[in-house]
Amino acid sequence: MAPPSSQARTRPRGRPPIPGLRASILREAEAIFERHDFHEVQMDDVAAACHVGKGTLYRHFRSKRDLYLAITFEGIGRLQAELEAALEERDSPARRVERIVRGTLTFFWDRRFFFALIHRHEYRSDADAREWLRQRAQLSALIAGTLAKAMAAGHVRRIDCRLGAEMLLGMMRGVNRYRTRDDHLDHLVATVVDVFMRGVGTPSGRRVLAGRPRRRGASEPLARRAS
Repeated sequence: MAPPSSQARTRPRGRPPIPGLRASILREAEAIFERHDFHEVQMDDVAAACHVGKGTLYRHFRSKRDLYLAITFEGIGRLQAELEAALEERDSPARRVERIVRGTLTFFWDRRFFFALIHRHEYRSDADAREWLRQRAQLSALIAGTLAKAMAAGHVRRIDCRLGAEMLLGMMRGVNRYRTRDDHLDHLVATVVDVFMRGVGTPSGRRVLAGRPRRRGASEPLARRAS
């Protein structure tokens, strides 16, 4: 009898993977983690929500922590990939800023509490949190780079692009978190872009702030010292 082929010897045991099952598990588990704290989530509940056996769940994710990290890391990775694809299209720098806002709000439209879920890593100091911060830094750098191009084109005044990116992310996070069922995507995109690109202060308000009396002992403003 001929020896078995190398392909037969290395064939994995068990049932073949079901196409799309891993992504389906991530979607269902994401909804569960959004509603409950980590310690409250049971793998039995996730398996039941996904209509799979617990063994199938563990074949894809070694533990509840592995599942949780997959949700957060793959989610931010998908967002960055979608924004990168949107920014590849030819457009003016200012319109690219708008593309970032629209792409981000669209991504979180049906997963509005995902922002809170992924930001739970910000205040931890373990290796998983460092990996999350690394991925988030890449997303922030993508936005900062877009702002830098807009600044070079004269579409954005001279600012610290890193802080500008964080401010824009913060605005989108707040809008996503506190929008109501009556809000519409186009309106929210227009509002965020308008407030970020133009600010909310009127010339009159800026004159009031520019002319306010200095507190005793306060240093002289740089703009006044430079004049």
